[in-house]
Amino acid sequence: MEMLLFVTDKVKIVFKSILLVIVLTLFNMLLLVCSFMLPTGRMRQHVADSYLLIEAENPYLEWDTYYLSTRVDFWSEYTEYGMAINGDSEGSPFEQAMYMRYIDTEGRPRDVSVKDYARDPEAYFEQSEYPRYWNGVVIFYKVLLLFFNIADIRMLNMILQISLLCFIVYLMVKKDMSEYIFLFLVAIMFINPVTMLLSVKFSSEYIPMLLGIIVILLYGERIDKIKSGWPYYFAAIGSITSFLCMLSFPGITLGIPLIVMIWKMGEKEVIKKAITGTFFWTLAYGITWIMKWIICTLFTDYNLLEDAFERADFYSAGQSENAPLAERIMRNIIIYDQAGYKVLLIVAILFVVTSICFGYKNNAIRMVETKLYDVICGYLIVLFIPFGIFAALGNGYSYEHSYMAHRQLSIAVVAGLCIFRIILSRNSLLFFNRRGQK
Repeated sequence: MEMLLFVTDKVKIVFKSILLVIVLTLFNMLLLVCSFMLPTGRMRQHVADSYLLIEAENPYLEWDTYYLSTRVDFWSEYTEYGMAINGDSEGSPFEQAMYMRYIDTEGRPRDVSVKDYARDPEAYFEQSEYPRYWNGVVIFYKVLLLFFNIADIRMLNMILQISLLCFIVYLMVKKDMSEYIFLFLVAIMFINPVTMLLSVKFSSEYIPMLLGIIVILLYGERIDKIKSGWPYYFAAIGSITSFLCMLSFPGITLGIPLIVMIWKMGEKEVIKKAITGTFFWTLAYGITWIMKWIICTLFTDYNLLEDAFERADFYSAGQSENAPLAERIMRNIIIYDQAGYKVLLIVAILFVVTSICFGYKNNAIRMVETKLYDVICGYLIVLFIPFGIFAALGNGYSYEHSYMAHRQLSIAVVAGLCIFRIILSRNSLLFFNRRGQK
């Protein structure tokens, strides 16, 4: 009987989480449709005013040529700008939001196509469709382009990112989590914050990650007191990520907030926290994505479900012969095979060792209340999140788009450092206890 009640309770939580995701996605869809009612004249003019910036840039700019992690995907970013300023897309605002047509003139780079259309919309241009994702970030492109040009938007993006990052550090100090600040900053460095500053497209995953962490730091205790608060939290952030992004490195909105949540709420029942967060985030992400396919298929003339499954097969195989999983993983790991990241990892390890050696008494108190197997296995689950994503999304994502996907390995790096820290803390506790007995 108790088992039946337990299962029933868990089913109710899943059902309520799915309901939350559906309501949240429909609300976000309404905002997206409303954004396509906005006039595009001023948007086009602000893109046209940015022509010197567009002409000076490489669609796949690398601000440090020898580091692939510094590559910015301006090609996809101008696809989103093309969606935002397209005043010639046919159909109702709902249909435009479903089809997501963008400027894509054959024989011209994406940024040039968008620039030429913005400067002279009466000249010849072509459109393509990108309906498989919600591309909800277009809402922000449209609103911002009413008032700012591309250079202004990038500067505002930079200011916002730096402000959020500083606020997180401030909150971690205020919430007595100073010991974790360096590990958090290591995660940010492996994501590469300078590249994030340059990319509005990447911000559709990076900024939700930062905001999700702030919510944990500000309201973690309150969420914890709510029955099923954490399942709802991770369902919400998974759904929002799926709605906004174009599949660059969405896993960071799961892995990094999940680690911060474990730090914030104490390293207890880590296995349960890791499984719960991962399950509900994944469930919400998938449902939100599939809702786009279903809604578009039901309410437009386009069978997006059929196309989506065909494209899923294409991307799982990739544009070339599907590489083995080990090769896909190594293609992402090798991006960090650079002196800068090696030095950073060595410094991080030395920091953990030093902090344990000089703070062993505090660690001893904490270790008494910690079950070693629970913490290690819990962090191992988190550590394997990026590898699970590489396996699930196949060659077309994890191999051919490794210049974006690799950033999710920041999760594995920090989770691995946490495991190292826990093991070292326990061993140092045993060592100092023996030494004290002598």
